[in-house]
Amino acid sequence: MGINRKSPQSVDILADGLIKGWDSTERLTKRLESFDILKQKGFDFVDWATQSGIATQNPITKKLFLKLFDCGSYLIFRNYLVSKRSRLLGACSCKLHLLCPFCASRRGIKHSRIYQEKVEHLKAQENDQLDLVFLTFTVKNGSDLHERFTHLRNSMRFLLKQRNNQRLSKGTHQTEMFKLSGGVFAYEFKRGSGSKDWHPHIHMLALLPKSSKIDISLLKREWLDITGDSSVINIKYADNNAYLEVFAYALKFSEMENSDRWDAFNILRRERLISSFGDLRGVELPEDDNDDLLDFNEPFVDVLYRWCLGRGYENHGFVS
Repeated sequence: MGINRKSPQSVDILADGLIKGWDSTERLTKRLESFDILKQKGFDFVDWATQSGIATQNPITKKLFLKLFDCGSYLIFRNYLVSKRSRLLGACSCKLHLLCPFCASRRGIKHSRIYQEKVEHLKAQENDQLDLVFLTFTVKNGSDLHERFTHLRNSMRFLLKQRNNQRLSKGTHQTEMFKLSGGVFAYEFKRGSGSKDWHPHIHMLALLPKSSKIDISLLKREWLDITGDSSVINIKYADNNAYLEVFAYALKFSEMENSDRWDAFNILRRERLISSFGDLRGVELPEDDNDDLLDFNEPFVDVLYRWCLGRGYENHGFVS
């Protein structure tokens, strides 16, 4: 296909999934090119693990890396002939989102769309009297990833517990988080550029009534009292890219050094790295990362694409 494999940023890869007309059949070639980049990233990681002996350490790792190797090896698209739209009907999927860029991208786009719809619904219910804000919380960098994650998670849990207590009129502590009607957030990790310690942080999307304003100095003071090591919080009004910043958390694992990526996966694979509260709590997230199919009746054809190293995805004809 003559694809340029220059690696884009994670948010750039996800952004295509939220633009108007993302599923146009005219854009199918571009989608396949993006999938090829993600598949190649996964292939390169498997190759590194094989060369270093990690992929063959034991039966468990052998099975894991075989799933990762097979992931994205084929795609089936349903092309609707009247509306000229194409939806991903099926794919070989490993569901190892913290290791696999292909699966991380599919999950990130799906979650971004679902939460975007939920936010727009809540804003419409409140006659557009809600703003969407984007917050970042950090704690001090450290060499122990699990300890830093646990510290960050427990700090956020305590902050949200104070919010809930104030809403239920329990206790006397006042928190700026009380002003937020709901939110969703993800934990992220990367190496610091200087010390190379782990830099843990949270990206959060939250709904704030237009009649309220967060006093950032008070919130920073609260956060320092809780964490004991950080008052670093940023807040700004959100744009569409903010959804991608939150839900790209798994895809960003593929931007780590391979050894860091493998270590982080083994440390955090059983941890819950996304959470929500208030009016954004309980949003139903599907297990299936494929596209939702169109529910109206029109003729279509299903087309199979297989991935070939160095050539990308190639059309293998219609699926009966």
